[in-house]
Amino acid sequence: MDPHSNYRSLGPIESRVVLGLTEQGRRELTRQEAMERFALGESTVNEVLSNLVRKGWLARASHGKYLLIPAEWGATPTSESNTLALAAQLTPDGYIAFSTAAAHWGLTTQVRNVVWIVTRTHARARRINDSDIRFARLPTKSLFGFERVPVFGYPVPMSDLEKTALDCIEYPERAGGLPEASAILAKAVRRWDWEKAVDYFERRGNTALIQKSGYLCDAGHLSMPDAIRVRLHNRMKPSSRTYLVPRRHSEPYQHYDREWGVVVNIDPHTLFEN
Repeated sequence: MDPHSNYRSLGPIESRVVLGLTEQGRRELTRQEAMERFALGESTVNEVLSNLVRKGWLARASHGKYLLIPAEWGATPTSESNTLALAAQLTPDGYIAFSTAAAHWGLTTQVRNVVWIVTRTHARARRINDSDIRFARLPTKSLFGFERVPVFGYPVPMSDLEKTALDCIEYPERAGGLPEASAILAKAVRRWDWEKAVDYFERRGNTALIQKSGYLCDAGHLSMPDAIRVRLHNRMKPSSRTYLVPRRHSEPYQHYDREWGVVVNIDPHTLFEN
């Protein structure tokens, strides 16, 4: 490839398209919108869009749909393989989460063609390259514990290690199921900051999440400081009781863990499978 083809220079029409999208705060563009918004003809629009993709200003999201690659990403365009960086452009207030974040932090070896993004507002599913982009709206009090991390040299908002593990336990269906989510938790606990994690438990305010995580730590023989154990127990009510998995997904196996108030309604031997 000609090395000059990666330089993000712009011709007059190309500049009008990029600047127009930037000024409007838009991150997506369809071929039809480009024709109507920028008064481009059939032949011209194909050439302009093709050039903008080649020069690294746009990335193909699907047939006839494109994502804007911001100017602050530099003079050399990002590779189309950097799906996470491109997906992060789809929502201004979202962050990468669940199994996708778990893979980034090395908490899972499972490879999936799904990118999970937590967002405050409704967003429809997309497809970028070979990955399905799925959005999840969480309660406002759950929207914390994320940071910008470098992914192939580009800053991508992503849940941190502690929040990733807790989110996977709270929403195991977005992590590949509870066996996979419990394995993610086991790997995270060996590396995380317990003070930070317990602060997240308290901020989330979900008693069932505390109970399930506490049970899983014990079932997986994961070390928990005594002071942390007391602190978590203090967040529970004496009558607190929860099922490890929803009853509609439960198996005939059933055991009650008195310490954490958890009805273990799946075979525990299936847990921690990664």
